[in-house]
Amino acid sequence: MVFGWGKKKKVEYDEPVENFTSSYQTITLDEIPKILEDMVVLRKGTLAAEIKSHRNRIDPQREILLKIANELSEDELDPDKLDPHFQIMVNRGKKEVIASIKKEFANPFPDINSPDDVMRFKKTSTAGINKVGDMLGKHSRVIHIFAAKYAKKLTNDLKELTENLKQVDELIDNFTATENSVKLINDLLASRDKTLEKLSKQSSRINELKSTINEKKEKIKTFENEINKIKNSSDYKSYTDMKSQLSDYDHEEVKIRHDIDDEFTKISRPLGKFVHISSHDKELKDLTAKLASSPYDVLNENNVSGIKNILDSIVTGIDSGSVSVKDTSKSKDSVAEIKNLIPSLISTKEKFETKKHGLLEKLENFDSKSLQTVENNLKHDESDVSDALSKLEVFEDENLDLTNSLPTILHQIETNLKDVTSTSYTISTDNQ
Repeated sequence: MVFGWGKKKKVEYDEPVENFTSSYQTITLDEIPKILEDMVVLRKGTLAAEIKSHRNRIDPQREILLKIANELSEDELDPDKLDPHFQIMVNRGKKEVIASIKKEFANPFPDINSPDDVMRFKKTSTAGINKVGDMLGKHSRVIHIFAAKYAKKLTNDLKELTENLKQVDELIDNFTATENSVKLINDLLASRDKTLEKLSKQSSRINELKSTINEKKEKIKTFENEINKIKNSSDYKSYTDMKSQLSDYDHEEVKIRHDIDDEFTKISRPLGKFVHISSHDKELKDLTAKLASSPYDVLNENNVSGIKNILDSIVTGIDSGSVSVKDTSKSKDSVAEIKNLIPSLISTKEKFETKKHGLLEKLENFDSKSLQTVENNLKHDESDVSDALSKLEVFEDENLDLTNSLPTILHQIETNLKDVTSTSYTISTDNQ
């Protein structure tokens, strides 16, 4: 408001006051909601009584302002002494101020018979006082200059109304702070309940994990015993011996392959050239190519006829010049030598493969799958135990934090209860 305020002596009056005396009590958590509910009901009643007292003091001031407005309405303010330009401005300001006061203050402010009436009274009275104050501020200069004897009255009474309204706001703000404190306490109670609920759920989960870990550890012991039993058996010893022999056979196979490759290296040049000029059918041409690249793989009784046919064809090609070689005689001798060695090479290979095949058959007779199954089960359960231990550690850390938070929440509840009720409460959690 722009309208200037003067000073007016305050009227003394008695307001109902809610007296609190600090005391100490021990209560349970279950008692807190009822304590808060009773306190809010009491504070609401006290608030309504206090605001009603203000309303009863403000409403007569409204009537005074209305009376001043009526007096101002009947006063001509010596218009003949005014310049015509000022007459228009003064009359407009006078009419607008009077109209605003009569509109806003014609009816009594809402009465207060219950706590629910408080906000309705505040809204109506605040709106009326602000609108009149704004209008007086708008025409402040006109009223002070041309209606000076009314300006002071309007100033003092409107100031008194505003001061009383500020006290109403303070009372309502205090009650709102009480409601906020009550909400905070209820939120803390809910937080404690949620913390306890989470603790309960996680404690159950911790027990489940511990049970699972113990069960898995028992199974791990069983699997380890089964593995030890299998590995200590004579069958397993035979199995490992055969695996070792098989490894030796692998080395022997490499040596035999190398020896055969060395023999065919002697005719690698004519054999390589014959691959490209051979007019044999596809099957024989394929055999020729394999003989040139990996003779060990095709040396067997079924291919003897084809291999000899290829070797004879190479000799014919050397004689005809279609297979070019540096030393005709030497190349033909090498082919003849290989041809004579074929039965011996095949015999060496077949004897080796017969031994290897027999060993593989014996290995197949050993039930290695049972051992692999037990070993896989062991690894799986060991992994499960590791995962469960990690989860258990996380849950136990969280539970420790949650448990440590409970006394803090309880202390916050006690502190806020004391602030809002002026009573020092000690909260007992026995059997809760």
